[in-house]
Amino acid sequence: MNYKLLINKIIIIFIFLKIITFSNLLFSESFSDFEEQLLPEIIIFDENKLQTKLSSYIKNSDYRLIIINFWATWCPPCIEELPSLNRLAIKVEEQGINILAISMDRGDEKQLYDFLKQNGGDKLKFFQDKNWSAGKSLPIRGLPVTLLVKKNKNEMKIIYKYEGPLQWDSKEVENNILSLVGTI
Repeated sequence: MNYKLLINKIIIIFIFLKIITFSNLLFSESFSDFEEQLLPEIIIFDENKLQTKLSSYIKNSDYRLIIINFWATWCPPCIEELPSLNRLAIKVEEQGINILAISMDRGDEKQLYDFLKQNGGDKLKFFQDKNWSAGKSLPIRGLPVTLLVKKNKNEMKIIYKYEGPLQWDSKEVENNILSLVGTI
């Protein structure tokens, strides 16, 4: 009799944990519960080893919303989500949205650029943060991490931060991102 009671309790706990996990996933994809913050200064390098400030790149772009994905070659979830980010980039570019893929690897920029293109990221704008300036100033506790940044004149604000992999080209995520563009 006690054995059946124990099994029932384990099943209830398991179901409860599954519900919590599922509700966290749905909540995290809503893009609504994040306190905006200014984008810190981050030094990045392009595939030609040219150094720039992330804020300078964003200021000089014509995009209203920039999605910044921090990834690494040694991170399987990062590599797994690159194709969905790439598909999203194709879908949303005409709406004034640009997607940057910033590698946190310390390797050669050209090799990392080639790795990104070979792993489903050919429509993503490549940069490298080989000094982990983003990791120190945001802070980044793990990868992948994705920021949604809106540009308003000379001010760049992080309006959303997502930690972990996500299916970026799902209809729900795409609609949430497009709804943000309408508020900028």
